Amino acid sequence: MTAPAATTPIATAPTMSGPAVTPVPRVSGPDEAFLLAEEKLGYGTSIQYCWVLDDDPGIGAVERFAEQLSHGLLHRSVGPRRVPGAQRRWLRSPSAPQVISGARIDDAAIGAWADEVLRAADLRPSRGPAWRLHTTTTTRERRVVVLLVSHLVADGEAIMRAIVAAADGEVAELPAPRSARGARAMRADLRDSARQVRAAGRSARAAVRSARQKRRSAVPAPTAGNNSAAPTYDPYRASLVTVDIDRDRWHRCAKAHGGTGNTLYTAVTCGVVHRSGVPVGEQLRVSVAVSKRGGPEDQRANASGGVWLRIDPRHRWPGDLGYLRALSREAFAAYATSGTDVPDDLQALVRVMPRRVLGAALRSVPAPDVSVSNLGVLDEKVRAIGGVPASSFLLRMLVRDRAGRDLVVPGPGLSTWIVEYGDRITMTVAGFVPEYHGDSAQLAAVVGDELSAWGLPHRFW
Repeated sequence: MTAPAATTPIATAPTMSGPAVTPVPRVSGPDEAFLLAEEKLGYGTSIQYCWVLDDDPGIGAVERFAEQLSHGLLHRSVGPRRVPGAQRRWLRSPSAPQVISGARIDDAAIGAWADEVLRAADLRPSRGPAWRLHTTTTTRERRVVVLLVSHLVADGEAIMRAIVAAADGEVAELPAPRSARGARAMRADLRDSARQVRAAGRSARAAVRSARQKRRSAVPAPTAGNNSAAPTYDPYRASLVTVDIDRDRWHRCAKAHGGTGNTLYTAVTCGVVHRSGVPVGEQLRVSVAVSKRGGPEDQRANASGGVWLRIDPRHRWPGDLGYLRALSREAFAAYATSGTDVPDDLQALVRVMPRRVLGAALRSVPAPDVSVSNLGVLDEKVRAIGGVPASSFLLRMLVRDRAGRDLVVPGPGLSTWIVEYGDRITMTVAGFVPEYHGDSAQLAAVVGDELSAWGLPHRFW
């Protein structure tokens, strides 16, 4: 695949001005979690969107799409700090938008091409571009476009909003790179560094109190742990599957089994786990992605969380979905009042932890066996490029280890995503336990068997 970058000019956003008390947009909360993962542990997460356009709008349309995106919130970078301990700051990226054009491929190779682009993704917003476009054409004159975005600068919904904003011609106001220089930036970092030191102290004291309380408690730690095989996040060992399902058949099937599209999706994913033979403990722990994003003024890069479903593995499907509906209602109600966000004080402590200490702490963090993400109905502004709606569309993400070694971090052994558009639902599956999921062809066979058991015709990419 050739890789000439077609760049377009970036509009200059209004420079931050005004008094010294102007707030500095800091990389904080969930956004900083991704930054710390990259800087301290050496891995990052890339999100992929892929469009298949039956009518080719031309390379010019793809380049215009890149230019439009470069005026929005995706086009930000992580700026330097002038004072140790201060949070990093968001800046407008100085990088030119990139469009990487590849050699023509056979139509039957679209899925494999998209897989390879995702596996090779290496985006570092703290050092370079946070996103890029890849494109190619097929032997049947179709256009395929891939958008890769670092999870550090956007979650799935933030990307959707950025694409809609690009279609509407909106320009995001981001600080210029020069705003991170000079005496004003130094003073702002000094103030923030002092705040972070105080926050780290509060977090350390809270951690000590918690440890003492646990030692005084006579309640023994549970011995029945989870028996699932440990996942690996080497992108070239992950098994990747993309499959299209008829949208009407999907919802009719869910209704016939007393469920919803969401509960059917969860049941199908659980079925893939069981058919793969992955060992499961007393509970199959499923993390359901939820959005916590507010209105248009909410410009956080990441504003999502996860509701955990703890499923009795004795429940097997196809069958009645009432159990999952009741379990989901209870879990979502509990989540709404639980306050599960990680406090910023804790991240201030993590920021100063040595890498080895942080790595050891992470290994003790409980992780789900499975993660599921339903992006709902695709906005038509997101579906189209150059006025041409995609006949096929996918979204998914993949963790990449910067050092090329297996990651020893908590995470799901299987992740799935679905999105609805037109007459279809596209489901993507990523398996991270090679000894059970095998290669992509083996996992596709398992996914196909599960869909067939539900009476759902399907077509693999």
